[in-house]
Amino acid sequence: MLNDKHGQLRKAVDNTYVFWALLAAPAVYLLTQRFVLHGKVPFVPLSGDIAGWLLIVTMSVTPLMMMFGPLPWLKARRRNLGVASFGYALLHLVIWLGGANVGSLLRSFVRVEILAGWIAFALMVLLAVTSNEKSVRKLGVRWKTLQRWVYAAAILSLVHWVMTTDNLSAVAIYTAPLIALSVWRIWRHRQRVGQV
Repeated sequence: MLNDKHGQLRKAVDNTYVFWALLAAPAVYLLTQRFVLHGKVPFVPLSGDIAGWLLIVTMSVTPLMMMFGPLPWLKARRRNLGVASFGYALLHLVIWLGGANVGSLLRSFVRVEILAGWIAFALMVLLAVTSNEKSVRKLGVRWKTLQRWVYAAAILSLVHWVMTTDNLSAVAIYTAPLIALSVWRIWRHRQRVGQV
């Protein structure tokens, strides 16, 4: 009986549709609050935060695998997490545009904190569009080079996040694990180069 329940739970956890349903749940909540219940949720900051969290998790997968060895479940879902991060960044932009007028839209291109967000989003569009097996096959080795632009997107997203939030301590807490993993990854690479 216990084994049957464990097996059913494992199937649910491994199911791609269940995983996507979990990723989509916050978006459903935000859209319901915004357009059905007309709630007073901070839609723009919250959608941006979720996009940031998912990007952090996505970028943490590789250093975690380097540290702990193969993590097949997480590795198999890394691309899904990245696409979901883009989806929430798109939602963030759409909600922001819904409350912006032409003047504020034009001014956003000369404000450093918003311009950083625009450039990060443009990079994420490129990454999301090529985040499929057809693009992997077509681009070959260039696909990995293209996907490395995620680092630039992450840095620009961080600049945007830091310059537009009132809660810098939260940003520090959210980004600390990825920064620590990245520092460890650089240190490990230098150690290996030094041993050659």
